[in-house]
Amino acid sequence: MVRFVGTDSTGLPLKRKQVAQACARCRRRKKRCFHNHVSHDAETTPRSTSGDTETVTRSSTERLTPPSFEPPPKRNDSHHPEGHTSRFVGDMSPEAILMEATSLCSTRDVSVRGGLGIWQPRAPDPTKSTSPLGLTSPSRQAVQDMLKAYVRSHCLVCCPPAPDYAVLRRIYVEKLDPIFPIFGNYSTTPPQDEVEGKILQQVISLAAAADPEATRYLRLNADGPLLSRHEFCTSLSNSIQTIIDAGIITDRIFLTRILAAFSLYMQPRSPDEADVPALLNGRAVHQMHTLGLQMASADSHTSGQATRSLFCCIWALDRINGAFYGRACLIHERDIGWNMDDCIAEQTPLFRLFLMIVGLLDNVIGLYRPGNRQEKDIIIELPIFEQMILDVGAARASSACLASLEIFYHSVAILSSQSPAENRSTALPAPATNSRRSLAADRITSIVKQEFHGQLSYLPIIPYGVSLSLSVSYRKMRHSNIPMFRNRGKLAFIANKSLLKSMDDTFWTAKTMVAMAEQVLQEMDKAVASITQETGLVDASRDREILPATSIADPTGIAADYSPQGNGDMSVLEAIPDLDVFGYFDPTFNLGAVDAALEGNLDFGASSNWFDWQQLWG
Repeated sequence: MVRFVGTDSTGLPLKRKQVAQACARCRRRKKRCFHNHVSHDAETTPRSTSGDTETVTRSSTERLTPPSFEPPPKRNDSHHPEGHTSRFVGDMSPEAILMEATSLCSTRDVSVRGGLGIWQPRAPDPTKSTSPLGLTSPSRQAVQDMLKAYVRSHCLVCCPPAPDYAVLRRIYVEKLDPIFPIFGNYSTTPPQDEVEGKILQQVISLAAAADPEATRYLRLNADGPLLSRHEFCTSLSNSIQTIIDAGIITDRIFLTRILAAFSLYMQPRSPDEADVPALLNGRAVHQMHTLGLQMASADSHTSGQATRSLFCCIWALDRINGAFYGRACLIHERDIGWNMDDCIAEQTPLFRLFLMIVGLLDNVIGLYRPGNRQEKDIIIELPIFEQMILDVGAARASSACLASLEIFYHSVAILSSQSPAENRSTALPAPATNSRRSLAADRITSIVKQEFHGQLSYLPIIPYGVSLSLSVSYRKMRHSNIPMFRNRGKLAFIANKSLLKSMDDTFWTAKTMVAMAEQVLQEMDKAVASITQETGLVDASRDREILPATSIADPTGIAADYSPQGNGDMSVLEAIPDLDVFGYFDPTFNLGAVDAALEGNLDFGASSNWFDWQQLWG
């Protein structure tokens, strides 16, 4: 019979200990005993007065049963006050077969149906970290210990005071949690652990800070000054990132929730951090695969529902990151044990509607994968948004939440058509493509600017939709041959630029797009002024200034209160319809980079180059 010898912290084998007397069970079974050497006589009571028998206080049927996704609970031991930890051995290892046959202390993993292996109790090394992300290198362990001390003295105290947090939490629960319930019951019932409770408050505050209503409550201590949204979010993001890196969150399920939420709500502050949200999403997917959340299990109804909801959140986030940052999807249908339709059908109405739109986005992403480029125009048919609302039973939901999801729906509609590469730089794409993109872009601008101004659920899908609308208007302004359409495209371009500017203190991508758009408008105004002076069209331009500006340039008033940039009236060029205004740009202006960025935003290709855009235009 093979018996594996344990090792100490240095890797050397432990001294073998012979059993002086078999335990009561092995004596009854007439078997050789290997049990008393594991814990000596700590689990036994003192010998009886006769000296012939030994009473075992722990029943042989009392085996450690690990809960789902967690190792077995710790046991008290006289020689190791900290208790016992467990080592997991998968079924693919030959050691698992021998351990299961010879060790009474090992228990079967029950996280999924049939199990994946066994848990073997062992005494922990007190010098090692208890974190699932703990490092064993002495130098790294020293750094991690210093980081933990810094976290407790600087990061855990970085939270809004109770009155301000109550308002931020209310905003989150009313506007954000119904659409993306990543925290489950934690959003209403905070965890008992101090570290987990603090980082939960920080992430909720970070998410709610994007709402206009939150501007009066952005403080990090009761006596401190009111911070700008950028300062508030930067401080919280630094604290959250440090707590995660310190490895003091030991609950893997909770850590997965934090990583996913932080990936969605965290905004980069510099080109070096442009890929951090995608990196956090990758870590969340890694934890999901480690825990086996993608595998169907026969859990109880309550725990199974929570598991499926968390899996749906991570799946949706993976697709959103693919669209926002031009990344490959990390979760594939062939690796999912759940039935996705059934998982989506059992969610709450707004979350179910959100997942249905993500499902449409998943189909659209397939158009842009390498090797799927077509030589003809392709349009993916989309269901009517109103019918989707009725199908999920969200007719009585908040109008602001429905409007936010409608923006997401129209964003998918803009991306749901693809044209061959040779047709992407023209003003006349396929008829269905042109009408769908134009109408969807106009609806996004109207919802954000007029219908629900300041009332939306300010998830990152809002600035993303406006940036797509900006790209559609830029393409119309850039390539149209009719002065009327060029002027119309410019007005829409100015409108979307101003909407993004109102959000650039929160969303870094909006700030980058605004920087590019403002420089384009400045160059366009210079070009129009130069053309009017050279061609003698100045008088016609002055005659038009007699009439009210909004009656000519903006009959709807949508751009009436925007910045003075872009006041050059392109309608003065109606006398020369074939004149290309962009041809009069300063040769030192990198127009090709602007074309690649703004038009590439419609193609999933350039969205991964946010850091390059920031270096050029930020």
